[in-house]
Amino acid sequence: MTRPLPHPAARPHPATRDAGSMSLEMVLVAPLFVAFLMLLAGAGRIVDAQSQVDGAARDAVRAASVGRSAGAAVRLADDAARANLNGNDWCAGGPRVDTDTSDWRPGGRVAVTIVCDVDLGDLTFIGLPGTKALQGRAVAPIDTYTYRGTDVVGGAPEDAG
Repeated sequence: MTRPLPHPAARPHPATRDAGSMSLEMVLVAPLFVAFLMLLAGAGRIVDAQSQVDGAARDAVRAASVGRSAGAAVRLADDAARANLNGNDWCAGGPRVDTDTSDWRPGGRVAVTIVCDVDLGDLTFIGLPGTKALQGRAVAPIDTYTYRGTDVVGGAPEDAG
């Protein structure tokens, strides 16, 4: 014996079988979307910080290249790097500036390396490290025809002038 079909009005409408599926999809997709946005924010922070560290290294090496002595070049590079990165709270502990004056002579070169630890502590829950060390390096030639003094033994190095 066959069952009689229910009256068409009593049958569930096809659209009611999907009721609630959109909210379920949103519950599953929304956290992934937010995590993706946070990952983009972290990547943007790293790219911006790297750009600023590279710019600070460029400015510091330019300042060092006009120094009258190797000692003055180191001091000028450090001052320029700190002034350039002043006010950036993302560089934890301030920048570490290393000025290489091993080839300090007319026609030589000077190099500046700046390292900053970028604080990413607020984004660790999406898999980013707590801090990331970013390094910027720049090299500049030393003018052949500008007078370059030498460090004064027991005294202060000559300033750029």
